[in-house]
Amino acid sequence: MFLWSYVNLSASTPFEIISLIHFVCLFVCLFIIIYVPQIFVGAKNSVIEKLKLTLIVLIFTFQIFELYKTTVLFQEPWQNALPIHMCDFSALSVVIYFLTGKRFFFNFAYFWGIAGAGMALITPDVIYAFPSVDYLANQYGHTLIILGVSIGLTLFGERPHSRDILIIFGFTLLLLIPIYLVNHILHPLGNYWYTFEKPIGNNIIVLLLPDAPYHMIPLIPLAFAFMLLTYAPLYFKDRKNNQAN
Repeated sequence: MFLWSYVNLSASTPFEIISLIHFVCLFVCLFIIIYVPQIFVGAKNSVIEKLKLTLIVLIFTFQIFELYKTTVLFQEPWQNALPIHMCDFSALSVVIYFLTGKRFFFNFAYFWGIAGAGMALITPDVIYAFPSVDYLANQYGHTLIILGVSIGLTLFGERPHSRDILIIFGFTLLLLIPIYLVNHILHPLGNYWYTFEKPIGNNIIVLLLPDAPYHMIPLIPLAFAFMLLTYAPLYFKDRKNNQAN
């Protein structure tokens, strides 16, 4: 009861993207993403397997909590709690990659996770600031996704290549079709992948988007641009290595 009262009290503070507490939270998330995998560099395979299993369990328990948060804490209809957001697919891709080692799923997690979950960390789709349960859940869940990608990069030497950009983007466009159909069936609830309404919030990207349904016209090329931006560090790293050789 005390915890719930504390959460309700925190809901009186609107989220502001330019705020000290948000910057501190971002720093903590980034620290975890970068330095947790470094701890396990050179560790035994059995330890790495336990790390993978731990992250898988954390991802699944968070998905269960998300369902509880949406339907019980916030008393929203179940139609708003389906695990089919892009970040849910990113989390699932991390899990499948850890279980199978298939690079295809790592590529999904890389582009969807860094671009999508990264944007969600920086510009949360929330109304209230820290320490509201919605804000904390947003930061925690998306940190898990990018942490999974960071583990793949750091401990397994996994990485996408330039051709993978078009492959992942193509699959993303194909997945828009069933997602749109689901939103059409659930309308006015749902709005997965923001196909019916643009995201809430006062960040610059949301403010520049036109009203629905025209928001999807710039949103699709913007998503591709974020994929290119996500790949840019690897591109420049490869270019630097080629010049050195």
